[in-house]
Amino acid sequence: MIKRYYQGLVSLYYSMPMTMLAVLVFAAAFADIRKPEWNLKPLMSVLAVILAVVMFFYYKTKLSISRTLRNVKNTEEYERGGMLDRSFVQEDRILAGIGLKVSEHSVLNLKRLSAADKGRKVILHAEGDYDSFDVQAIDRPEAERFAAFLQRKNPDIVLENIEPRGNGTLKELGANE
Repeated sequence: MIKRYYQGLVSLYYSMPMTMLAVLVFAAAFADIRKPEWNLKPLMSVLAVILAVVMFFYYKTKLSISRTLRNVKNTEEYERGGMLDRSFVQEDRILAGIGLKVSEHSVLNLKRLSAADKGRKVILHAEGDYDSFDVQAIDRPEAERFAAFLQRKNPDIVLENIEPRGNGTLKELGANE
């Protein structure tokens, strides 16, 4: 389920450019057959190369997500946990999705959480002893509930530009506990 979710996000992101490029290649080929004097073969070649490049990044992104999820233990547990925009949250770990990248991190031993508004969304940067990661929240209240969750797990965490809201349970992040 989680793999399909992330693969679906990638497909949604790349579907429009790939479809439009394929239609343009077809239209140029059709026009070249109907009017050979226009000599649209160079245009078709350029469009085909651009389509190949887009497809390369599409499959590279899908393989990257598959490789990351293959290394995640018990992905089924994430389905019962909470969710934060494109990220899945468990009591001790998070499958952090931002943009089209996915990575798994521990939420234990985090030292700092900072928030930055990006339009309606909020980008949260978490720093710990051994790694740091970014996670995206749909809006400020969701980010504040996540901050409360992290503060419950790490009482000494330093929060910058965000105030915790709620009691910090996974249920507040949408878990089916």
